[in-house]
Amino acid sequence: LPMMASIASRKIVTVPLLLVVPERVLSSAMGPTSYRVGCASWLDTSLLAEGSFYPAPNMTADARLRWYARFFEAVEVNATYYALPAYDTSRAWVERTPPGFQFAVKAYALMTGHHPKAQALVKELRTLLPREASVNARGEVERKHFPPEALDLCFGWFRDALAPLAQAGKLGYVLFQLAPWIGYSAKALEYLGSLPERLPGWTLAVEFRNPSWIPRRTAEVLEFLRDQRLSYVAVDCPWQPLIATATTDSAVMRLHGRNVEGWRAQTRGQHPSVAEKYDYLYRPEELTALSETARRLEEEAATVHITFNNNNRDYPVRNGLQFRRLLGQSPPDLEASTAEFLGAQRPSARARRSRR
Repeated sequence: LPMMASIASRKIVTVPLLLVVPERVLSSAMGPTSYRVGCASWLDTSLLAEGSFYPAPNMTADARLRWYARFFEAVEVNATYYALPAYDTSRAWVERTPPGFQFAVKAYALMTGHHPKAQALVKELRTLLPREASVNARGEVERKHFPPEALDLCFGWFRDALAPLAQAGKLGYVLFQLAPWIGYSAKALEYLGSLPERLPGWTLAVEFRNPSWIPRRTAEVLEFLRDQRLSYVAVDCPWQPLIATATTDSAVMRLHGRNVEGWRAQTRGQHPSVAEKYDYLYRPEELTALSETARRLEEEAATVHITFNNNNRDYPVRNGLQFRRLLGQSPPDLEASTAEFLGAQRPSARARRSRR
């Protein structure tokens, strides 16, 4: 990933925000804008290890999702990038979250130009591979080995597996985070243009990580997304300007943090961990500026999705709750909720000890 020329040599810098006002406003009479703030995962390894958000270390996945949904109205599902989702899992997510809660679901690796992990391939995909298909040093099957039918299978799988979320109104959008080597081309445009037909009726959001899209062809790319009814993902990160605009009535902002050294390590061919790449806690003044940027989208979008992807320790949770308050929302107090939870557990613990 190319770095912006203005990046300093220190680990963390502040990247100036760039606000682009679109040539045409999508709607001026959509009613009040809804803001959905969430984190890029509720089961991030670093978040669980840090131990300050969830009140008990032995909570089940069910209990963790229910706890998370007390404080946020949305979450991003990262696991679907590594493996195709399951219908029963989607149905369980619906049951474990309150009305109005929404999931943003990452598209599978093969659907975004990446190389899928060999060990996570479903049998149906394995049968489509030629015998000479090999696994690279990272345990991935190169995407060039997969025939076109493999993509068709993935999209059909997504439609079926995420149906419970869509039917319950809990599917916020499907995120197509394109691989950094996917540059602007007629073939890439054709593929993106096919997405609404492949997943009809769903909100589909596209995040670009190759500079041939953003910032080199910003106006052209945004107009293309509008024409194809695809939502542009505005990113706050070291390698790309934050362009605050909407191409559908659903605006998406993903906040990756501003850890320059983590991303520079990746461009050097290293393989930093998620925590190493996204190690950044937004300062209050930075969150204030970002909230003002989000507010400017009210004239363009009916819904603004904001996802904190600064995944190290409890940083996304802390920043996400701060951001909700900056938007005038009132999430529960974490400390008070934790004390209440622990207080409710103590009588049960005493009862178990008395039965021994």
